[in-house]
Formats: sequence, C-alpha cells, structure tokens
Amino acid sequence: MLLLLACTSATTPLPPGEPPDPARDPDTVEVLPGDTSAPADPTDAVFDPTRIVTVALEMSAADWADIRDNPWAEAWYSATFRWGDDADPAHAVLDDIAVRAFGQGSEIAGKPSLKLSFDRLVPGQEFVGLDELKLDNSSQDVGYLNEYLATGIMRRFGVPAARTGWARVTVNGAPAGFFVVLESIDDRFVERWFGHDDGVLYGMNSGYYGQGLNPMTDGLYWFEPQTSVDSDGTDLVALSEIVATGTDDQFAAALDLTNFGRESVARSVMGSMDAFSADGNNYYLYDDGGVWHILPWDFDVDLGGYYFSTALTVDPRAPWASSPWATNPITGAPYTDPVLARNLALGLDPDALVDELVGGAMAWEVVDAEAAAAAALIRDDVYADVLGYGVSFDQRRHDVRLFLHARLSAFAGADVAPCVTPPASVPLADLNPTGTVGWGELLVDRTYWAPGFNVAGEHACTGVFAHAPSTVTLTIPDGVTRLVGKAGLQDWAQRCGDGATFAVVQGETLWQSGTILTYQAAEAFDVAVSPGALQLVTAPNAEYSCDTAAWVDVWGMR
Repeated sequence: MLLLLACTSATTPLPPGEPPDPARDPDTVEVLPGDTSAPADPTDAVFDPTRIVTVALEMSAADWADIRDNPWAEAWYSATFRWGDDADPAHAVLDDIAVRAFGQGSEIAGKPSLKLSFDRLVPGQEFVGLDELKLDNSSQDVGYLNEYLATGIMRRFGVPAARTGWARVTVNGAPAGFFVVLESIDDRFVERWFGHDDGVLYGMNSGYYGQGLNPMTDGLYWFEPQTSVDSDGTDLVALSEIVATGTDDQFAAALDLTNFGRESVARSVMGSMDAFSADGNNYYLYDDGGVWHILPWDFDVDLGGYYFSTALTVDPRAPWASSPWATNPITGAPYTDPVLARNLALGLDPDALVDELVGGAMAWEVVDAEAAAAAALIRDDVYADVLGYGVSFDQRRHDVRLFLHARLSAFAGADVAPCVTPPASVPLADLNPTGTVGWGELLVDRTYWAPGFNVAGEHACTGVFAHAPSTVTLTIPDGVTRLVGKAGLQDWAQRCGDGATFAVVQGETLWQSGTILTYQAAEAFDVAVSPGALQLVTAPNAEYSCDTAAWVDVWGMR
C-alpha cells in the first residue's frame, strides 16, 4: 500500500464534474498540473451536472416494444427526438434519429440503455454539435453517481473522459426512466480533445476483454474501428509488437506514456478492478498521428461499486493482482498490463502521481462535495425510477463517501475528512476502553479500513469500533459527571444484519436506543455518570449479525 501525504488546494472550487478551463475565468479557475482538458464549447449545455434535463422520443409503439423487451438484438429504429423546452440552451427537435439499445451487463429488458444516433438516417444531421449521445440506464450503478464522479476526476487529472449529466426520458409520452446522459467516445469527442479526428479510434469488441495490448495476430478480432477513419487492425498488431519487444525508444514514441500512466494510476486509486490495467476492459485507443492514447470508459466498478473491500486494496503498481476478472476469457491466459509494466521500468513514479491526484483532482473536499450536491439533485428521480433502487441509492451514497474517506485516508496516512473539535473534556482514549466483541477486535479511534467512522454517511473521527455483540467497559474518573456521544452502525457496504440496540449501563441502564439498522443515523446520548466502571453494551437482533457497533464522539464531561 502506498502511503502518501495529501495536500489541499486553495484554489476556487470548480463547477461539479467540469474540467478546469482558464478561458472561462482565468482569474478564479486554476488548471491542475497535467490538465489537458478540452475547451468549452456549445455541447457543454448538454452535459450540465447541476440540473436534470428532459428527453422525449416519439416512435412506433412496436419498434419501442422491441427495443425495450429485446435489447440484446440492438436493432436500430427511427424516432423523433426532443431535448428540453424553449428555455433549455440545448433545446432541439430532430426527426429521423436512430435509436437502439446498447451495453453488455447493463442490457436489461424493461429499461435498456439507449444509443441515439443523429446522423445515421440523415447524413450530416447533428444535435448541438453532437453526432451521437448515450443514455445509460445505470442498472449496474445503484447510486447513479459513478460516471459523474469518476469522469470528473479523470478530466481534472488530464485524462480524456466522457462528460455526463442526468435526464428524465419519455417514449411516446410515457415515462421510460431516469438515465445518466453520457457523451459518446466518437469522432466529435476525439476532435474536441485532440483538435482533429484524422486518426483511428478503436473500441473493444463486445465481451472481448482481457487482451489489452498483449501480443495479437488479428487486431480486428479484439477491436472495432469507431469512426469514419477505417483500419484493418494491422496497426494494433504492430503496436502490440512494439509493446512486447520494441526498444525503449520505440515504445516511448508509439504511446503517450503520460496519458497511459495517469489513466492507470487514477483508475487504480478509484479502486477499479475492471479497467485497462486491471483486466483489459473498458477503454478506447486513439492513434493521434502515430502516438496512441487511452480513453477510459465505463466506471460502474470504480469507487467501491463492487467488491468494496477488494477495491480498497488495488495497488497502482499491479492493479491486475486485485481483479477477479484478470483472465482473458477467450484464451484463458492470466491478464497483466504490459504497458504499465514497461512504463514503470522506464521510470513512471506512481507515488508522485497518487500524491498529485489525491491532493488535487481527487481531493476529499472536492469529490465529497460533488457527491453530496449530485445526490441531493437526483435522489427523488432515482426513487421514482422503474428500477426501484430507492433505499439502495441512499446506501450507495453513503458507501461512496466511505470508500473515498477510507481510500484517500490510507494514501494520505491520516484522516482526510474534517473532525469534530472535542470539547474541554476527557477524551474516549483516556477512559481506558476495554472489553469483548462478538468477533474480530476492539478498535479505538480507528476502523478496519481507515481512521474515523461513517454512520449513515456522517463522519466521526473518534470512537469505539466493535462487532456486535459487544461490551465495552469505560473507567469514569473523579470529576466527570456526564458521558456524551452517539451510537450507530458503521457503514459496511454489505447491507447485512438485522440491526442492533445500544445501551449505557452503570449498575442500571442509563440510556437505551431503539433498533438501529445499517445506514440509519446514529442516536445521541447524554447521561449522568459516577466515577467507576461503566459499560457500553451492543446487542444484535439475531443470533448472528455482521452489523458493527460504532460508539462515536464519546467524551466524559466535567
């Protein structure tokens, strides 16, 4: 595990999810080191994370039924498209756009993800400068937050990544669901980032992950050209040969190693196990005049979205070591990223990149604020959506905060979140907590993952962490007349257990909580105490429970 000191930025906070751009306001926006964000353009109005837009499609009822109920066919159909109303800066009405379902694991009947092509049926037709737009059903991200947060981090870190937003979508006047608006990685995207679209843009063939830039004999077996610039795949074969056996000079000339290094480190810090360096998945490759760039895509598994505990262990030096998918499903070969391996051998310093990332583009105060604002904006729409994520959305919101706090604190070697200033009192550690726990160990002022505690998304820096059932004994010294604090269940990203009850006991029960469930707010107590032994008792509501007692911000008051 890399341990790095995170620094904080004194720059003016950037708009949520937006790439820094000094042209917008050079006096108040500072470009982060390494930032190469594309400049602002009219399409920015489509990807506005501060509002929810409306998208209306009108099409044959039979065509929509086929898309909705048989998304795996990915058949194209014609529709009329309406974006927003007259007050929307990107308002438009277009006839004869093409619509189909898209995705892999996200292709589900009832609410498929949708790809909208504006020029497939009418050559030259565009929507505010876009040829294509994607509406992600977020079926693999119950929080609807991953794409927005992760792509924002990427862009601020100088890595080309899609812009995002949110939309309420109707088809033939009936609600079709709440969607994440995704910028397509296409010719317009590469032109915006690189100033031209003359090079070949490759996407992975569906389901053919686990190859990356390891040696290949047929580039088109693994990849598919994505723009009007076509290719037979021999350029990818040649690139894989350079990666495998080319000289260092050839390797450095063929790849934008800064781009590859930043992409790999950023996704590793975000805990991704489903990315180019982890399992050879979720990316595009662009040939910019003979220099290849990586463009990341699909961030459902980032930020602790799956395998939460494992995501906290992803090593930027060998991310494939943590991935459960680091095997080529076609060949059966184990996956490692030869680009990262050679990049490290040539002097890539992941420690320095992590330091820069967690002190800037992924700083706690920046991303936590983004997540809070976005969650408040979209919560009601997620609850109303046909997927019915509801409570899972609230839990995921807390899990994102827990992941960010734990991950960034581990790299910083200190608690990155603000801590409550204790009153003039006797701190918990001086009350000599000892005791028994249901399993594991009694931890004081730290959790299993990082310093501090998260109970229903609320951060606390001090307390006792113990699996229920547990009894923690405190020694109340002379002069202390009150004990104050809160009790709840540490967020565990597991949604398990039947809850627990908490009690403060000193000869008699001084305070008793009701049943508290995981992700439920902590209950506060303030009781009169006497010198001597006192117990904090936690009882699970089942014979076995994975719920974890968290007695937080506990102090003896004089």
